[in-house]
Amino acid sequence: MIGSVMQFAAISTLLCIDSYKDIKNREIPNLISVIIAMTAVINFRLENLCGLIVAVIFFSVALATGKIGGGDVKLIAALSVVCGLWGSFALLLFAQISMLIFYAGNCIFRKINGGTASKSLPFVPFIFIGFLVTKIFF
Repeated sequence: MIGSVMQFAAISTLLCIDSYKDIKNREIPNLISVIIAMTAVINFRLENLCGLIVAVIFFSVALATGKIGGGDVKLIAALSVVCGLWGSFALLLFAQISMLIFYAGNCIFRKINGGTASKSLPFVPFIFIGFLVTKIFF
């Protein structure tokens, strides 16, 4: 119990820092992804390695579309080792849903004010939301 709380706190802190860096510079430090992957040792279960299936799928989509950054792929790979197979699917689902809600609201707001919405958004803040929702509610 204490190990999983420590792991949650550490990853949440790292994702908060990573979100700020992604919003500010559009870059994700590799060190943060490495540290997140290393936190898997705190609460290690062998079946969590199946989460890498999600990372491979995400990497394939990134390669095919060219719209997803390498830092996002590395971060998802690190989190998939922590969350396992179904947790990783849930994390990505909630990250995508939160991004769609934000983008829709942003489009509406910009349309009302006579502007156009940005087509490119930093993804780490939405990964952070997906992680929080997955860990708190599932």
